[in-house]
Amino acid sequence: MEITRTSGRALIQDRDAFLVIRYSHPSRDWYTLPGGGQRNSEPITDTVEREVLEETGAHVSVDALRFVRECISGPHAPGVPEGYHQVDLVFDCTLKTPPGGGASTDPNQCAVEWKTVAELRQLPFYPQALLDAIEQRLPFGYLGVI
Repeated sequence: MEITRTSGRALIQDRDAFLVIRYSHPSRDWYTLPGGGQRNSEPITDTVEREVLEETGAHVSVDALRFVRECISGPHAPGVPEGYHQVDLVFDCTLKTPPGGGASTDPNQCAVEWKTVAELRQLPFYPQALLDAIEQRLPFGYLGVI
């Protein structure tokens, strides 16, 4: 049975920089927003708060839903396992406490960093379409299947 995974992600901004997670693997490093998979019966805003705390050590308040994006396996998505479908809900968030190291980091997570959009454009940041939406100052948007 194929299952669609729902993920909550945090868009946390401080001046012109955004809080991101850096992952490292022997073949490459990559960056994403803090966040992760929703647990059964868990409200998505609770998912965002939990995941940010686990990955960064920061407490956040979850604000407005900002972007929605999907990742679906297929010929347009090399490296994505067959049958994979994830929906990411990206929320604006406000820091209540600063990052200080996560209690339960993800496999391959190696750092929590502040990066500008210009810096992220030079790095393997996923999803890249999010950077376009941020630069265009979209108040809300469906980023599509990426």
